[in-house]
Amino acid sequence: MLKSILDEIDSGFILIKIVYGEKMFPVDYTIAAVNVAFEDISGIALHDFVGKKNSMIKRELMFLGFDWLEEYTALAPDQKFRNRERFLEQRRVHLRIRTFVPQTGYLVIILSDITQIRRTEKDSGMEEQRFRSLLENCNEGFLFFSVEQTITSASKNITQVLGYTEEELKQSTELSFLRIEDRIKMKEAITNALIHPRIASELEFQVMQKDGRRLSFEGTLHNMLQSIGVNSIVLKMKEITRRKNEELEFYQITSRLLSTYPI
Repeated sequence: MLKSILDEIDSGFILIKIVYGEKMFPVDYTIAAVNVAFEDISGIALHDFVGKKNSMIKRELMFLGFDWLEEYTALAPDQKFRNRERFLEQRRVHLRIRTFVPQTGYLVIILSDITQIRRTEKDSGMEEQRFRSLLENCNEGFLFFSVEQTITSASKNITQVLGYTEEELKQSTELSFLRIEDRIKMKEAITNALIHPRIASELEFQVMQKDGRRLSFEGTLHNMLQSIGVNSIVLKMKEITRRKNEELEFYQITSRLLSTYPI
């Protein structure tokens, strides 16, 4: 029954059960469950490893590029989601990897194939000669910042989504439409873009719409101060509220599964 439920999920799904040593310290883990989509996306037949300890098959389980036991140890105290990306060179596939702790003793890894998304972004790019066309035609939004970290302009689709006029956003010198922790995160990212102009900074944040509702975004900051016609720190932002809600749904589904089908 558990396997049939997991196989209905389009994203790759793997459930890790932690093995504890003395004083309840995590020392190992086993793969408790894995769905078909995980194997299809990763190209690894993990069903063969279900029930086996990591210490027996550690080499095979490093293909995602991080230590799963260390991931559990890092996430367990706050039980938060962590997002990362990895490019599998052999298969030429871009993966989004999301991890979370549904309850003490378990780690969930969610895998999504975002190859087409990344190819589209690469084709459009942030090159100066394509920038204006990208700004006018893509479904992502843009905020433009000065070196003083104030908003100087906003793309039309962002003002429409958030409900603020461009002038209202420009007057928000303290970025009051962001949560306090996200204001700090944004200012740190802008500072980093100024110090390291060739390195883009990525971040996630929440924006409060003018009507009070909150939307989740992911963004990338580019230093384009030297680009003629742009001359700004540019935040390319994309709404991910649906994805964040999906993460919450994964959390709830996993918690219910563990309660109903204890492993």
